[in-house]
Amino acid sequence: MVWMGWIIAAAAIAVLTYICWLHAVRLKPGKADALIVLGYVSKDGRIHPLLKERLDEAYRLFRQFGHKYIIVSGGAVGSRHSEADLMKNYLVERGVPAKRVLKEDKSFNTVQNLLYSKQLLEQQQLESFIIITNLFHIRRTKYIMHRLGMKGGFSANRSLRSIAIFQLKLTFLEIRAFRLTLPIIRRAINDYQNN
Repeated sequence: MVWMGWIIAAAAIAVLTYICWLHAVRLKPGKADALIVLGYVSKDGRIHPLLKERLDEAYRLFRQFGHKYIIVSGGAVGSRHSEADLMKNYLVERGVPAKRVLKEDKSFNTVQNLLYSKQLLEQQQLESFIIITNLFHIRRTKYIMHRLGMKGGFSANRSLRSIAIFQLKLTFLEIRAFRLTLPIIRRAINDYQNN
């Protein structure tokens, strides 16, 4: 029966290591041409707490560093209004000038968020950017960026309360999300190269 205790202890250590690895990413907030806020499904036109966390981080950085633009990225996934519309309205209500918020409202997943935001960066001739998302999401986002040839920094609100209440379940779902992301990246890169 001692071996059963060792198996449980090893499993607990593996889970704890995975959680720490996913959430202990290096953040590099600072100056850049643009902030890119990745969307999160918001149903019935209400901003989900995890998306609010991203927007509040963008607002904080915008006030601190005065980025040229904030790109809000997300299509109409959970409601009739696009996530980008909801996000822009939220930031403008907080005092960000509307002309400084660019909308990317065609995307339905993280790969498209990044790909269409990359196109916006190129159209606006913006060279540097910081991605704003939640901690559980950064590792997968970094991988997608690498595959798309994008180099930028990351920022997130590192809050133990948020990790415990909102992000813990999503931390485990990231394993599945990563597997689902791989074919989406391949298709997106092929479509992008063929257009």
